Amino acid sequence: MKSFRLALAFLMSAAFCFAAETRSPAGPPKFQVPSGVEVIHDVEIGKGGDRVLHAEIARPKDPPATPMPAVLWIHGGGWSGGSHKGNGAIWLAAKGYFTASIEYRLSGEATWPAQIQDCKLGVRWLRANAAKYNVDPNRIGCWGSSAGGHLVACLGTMNKPEFEGRGGCEGVSSRVQAVVDFCGPADFTAGSAGIQGAKEGNDAKASLGLFGAPFKEKPELWKNGSPVIYAAAGDPPFLIVHGDADTTVPFAQSEHLEAALKKAGVPVEFIRVKGGGHGMRAPKDAPPAEPDQQAIRDAVIAFFDKQLKK
Repeated sequence: MKSFRLALAFLMSAAFCFAAETRSPAGPPKFQVPSGVEVIHDVEIGKGGDRVLHAEIARPKDPPATPMPAVLWIHGGGWSGGSHKGNGAIWLAAKGYFTASIEYRLSGEATWPAQIQDCKLGVRWLRANAAKYNVDPNRIGCWGSSAGGHLVACLGTMNKPEFEGRGGCEGVSSRVQAVVDFCGPADFTAGSAGIQGAKEGNDAKASLGLFGAPFKEKPELWKNGSPVIYAAAGDPPFLIVHGDADTTVPFAQSEHLEAALKKAGVPVEFIRVKGGGHGMRAPKDAPPAEPDQQAIRDAVIAFFDKQLKK
């Protein structure tokens, strides 16, 4: 049980190292707002099922004269925890980006495909309101870590009506123009083998919660949640970052995604973090992970600048 709690903590905080944060005794991490950045809390974006979903916006206080590129943050938490209140992309707002952290239904409330439907709602909401927020609707990227990494990979590859849902802004495109995936699961075609908590004959608890039924009972449902099977020509460029010492989500998951994207002719960059665990940091008493946190951060901004500011 202790190891599972530690793993879940990693799932909720894998990319939090990129912005200073504070924690309250109850509730998600709260990031320190960078200088020159304005935050708008709990903006309604539509509905997930029967309830309203929200976004946390962070944007430059002095917006540029021309429409900004945007990055949507999708939080981690094993699909069962975490919150849109923690915007891991907030620091990008100080670099000239509009950012929004999107709320989605957790697995305790709704099972797959509710999560990708809610994330696609977030893209449609932003594109439909692009003029209001001075955003370029043709330059929208997404970034997520762990379970959020899985969902942004889904945003980049799953361009089928069944994943759109009916939460609002129907008819507006949910396509994104760039994807940054930090250590996200990408291949459930063989169940949850290798993911922390999986044992021979048993599914990992987080994955089982996401799909709501064991793999052996509904293998097609699990396959349906695998970005690797949807990669196709025309998908947006990807940046994948994964630690080769990750014991929560196997490194091989990102290798499978890279291979699928390359096979489809999709531009993909893959940063293999030597010695990095699930948060891309080295385990205690181990040599530092390479590249380090600053180099990874630099790679993220360079990727988004290349894809969304061109």
